[in-house]
Amino acid sequence: GFVEGRITNYTNAEVVLICIACKRISLDASTGTDQAATTYWDCIKEFFDERNTSGHFRPRDSIRQRWGT
Repeated sequence: GFVEGRITNYTNAEVVLICIACKRISLDASTGTDQAATTYWDCIKEFFDERNTSGHFRPRDSIRQRWGT
């Protein structure tokens, strides 16, 4: 649905992609989890954007918040 012009619901494919991104970035020896939180989420956002085919723009903080739920 839309709230104030923004898309609020993630598709199932987007949720799966967030899960894959978090797993891949966490397991990547060159990045891993031993880094600043913003850097970690920037990497996840980049991974997500490169593979997201939904056509919806998702800000980094939105992806992070969705992962939290």
